[in-house]
Amino acid sequence: MREINGSNVCVIGGCGFLGSHLVDYLIDGRSCNVLVLDNLIAGRRDFLHPKANFVWCDITQSEHQLYKLFKHHKIEYIENYAAIPYVPFSYDRPLHVFDINARAALMVMNAAQEAGVLAILQVSSAEIYGNVGGLINEEDHTRPHSTYGAAKLSIDAIVQTRWREAKCPAIALRQFNCLGERDILHPYIIPEVIEQALASDVVYLGNNTFRDFMYAGDAVAMAVELLEKGKFGEVYNLGSQEGIKIYDLAKLIGKIMGKNLVIVEEITRKRPWDINHLQSDNAKIYSVIERRHQVSFEDALKRTIDSYLEYRVRA
Repeated sequence: MREINGSNVCVIGGCGFLGSHLVDYLIDGRSCNVLVLDNLIAGRRDFLHPKANFVWCDITQSEHQLYKLFKHHKIEYIENYAAIPYVPFSYDRPLHVFDINARAALMVMNAAQEAGVLAILQVSSAEIYGNVGGLINEEDHTRPHSTYGAAKLSIDAIVQTRWREAKCPAIALRQFNCLGERDILHPYIIPEVIEQALASDVVYLGNNTFRDFMYAGDAVAMAVELLEKGKFGEVYNLGSQEGIKIYDLAKLIGKIMGKNLVIVEEITRKRPWDINHLQSDNAKIYSVIERRHQVSFEDALKRTIDSYLEYRVRA
């Protein structure tokens, strides 16, 4: 077991939605000294905790620069949340998505190992599974339906391989969908539905898929415990083990906002070769960590809506 409390931690992508929740938890909940690396393309500087040390960094550019940063700041642990997270972006720019989500992640691992980092958590995605159906565990087949998913599956394989061939101390976390404060960026599904609902009682949506949603604050706290207790070279699912269909999600958003929304299926919004059902089986991670998610889906959704409306007023 590794002890992260009070240690020097680097969060890559720490100005993003999940990354900023992680930084808050590490500083406020674990008394860590946190270095945030972010290029601010998907992240926002105003998400950053005031006690975090921020360095603008494009992790695709220089493995040696990453090594120097890790050494200079005496980094003991790394959590890599950097990614191009919006799946449809990979339809148009597959090489760019693969470069950040796979090649750059390997550069981080190489630099971290050379710098003597004790443990690395590499964040992967449920998108690697494809259409398994039902509760999905780590032994189920993997068949990504996008370049995004293929890139995440690649770095999963690298995590497993590099531990066995070179003892690179990394763990892969297959994160299912999250929601919560700062989930405000378009065109993700919850902000998109809120924005349409503000303009009309009619909401236009694409695929009516099933997704497993977990509150971001719970997800990052569980991820930190996994970094402390997980086995190197292994992959772990993390979700709520529950879920909801997207059309039902939209109706629930409307209900919370005091609106009776009409859902209209729009062909142009449908993703090609989408995944019908993503729902986590947490048995493996629950065999390692003690923490369980605490915030209910509806409460997390209310927090998400309130946060979106607050940022919309500021903009």
